[in-house]
Amino acid sequence: MHGCFETLKAFANWAAHEGYPIDPAVLPARAPKVPQQEMETYTEAQIGAILRAAPEGWPRMAILILLRTGMRVSELSTLSLEDVEDEGDAAFLKIMRGKGGKFRRVPASRRLRRELIRYLNRMRRDTPAREVLVRSDGRPVRVETVVELFQRLRKKVGFRVHAHKFRHKFATEYLRQGGEIERLRRILGHTTYVMVMRYVHLDKGDLGRDFDLRSPF
Repeated sequence: MHGCFETLKAFANWAAHEGYPIDPAVLPARAPKVPQQEMETYTEAQIGAILRAAPEGWPRMAILILLRTGMRVSELSTLSLEDVEDEGDAAFLKIMRGKGGKFRRVPASRRLRRELIRYLNRMRRDTPAREVLVRSDGRPVRVETVVELFQRLRKKVGFRVHAHKFRHKFATEYLRQGGEIERLRRILGHTTYVMVMRYVHLDKGDLGRDFDLRSPF
């Protein structure tokens, strides 16, 4: 029911934006409440299993980018060589057309920068294609290609491999390491903090950490 509501609401917003007559009561309508579920991210053991199962080359590079930037698969597949900004002591990946057509820059950690340089210099096939990730035949890696990779990995590791779960893992670990929520919002490309918090899954261990030191009573 909640999914149907979201679909109809999105269609109504589009219709209103395009100038079609819409019942005024539709747009402010609120979605039905659904029970909140405690979501999980990949464990360190699962991340290790995925990386070990992923073949060298673009498959492993794709997973590292998703895991260490929180990027969407649609953004990953359109990432071009011109979108890689390497300034020596810092590196960024430009998302030219994120969700909603928004532009943003995503920082690349030193580890990711090293892996990316290694891939571009040693593993990426020489091809006219400008995308960062290319297949062994020189064709760009598309969203469908990544989905097929995840299906193959699932058979190897024995659990579901899903792109959005890497995004959840990145957001959660970023905050666990002391990252600021405003920076996380910009890295993920969200407009509001409400959307950011949907990706963060702190467990009871996180909630209890240093609680005695910070509790006012």
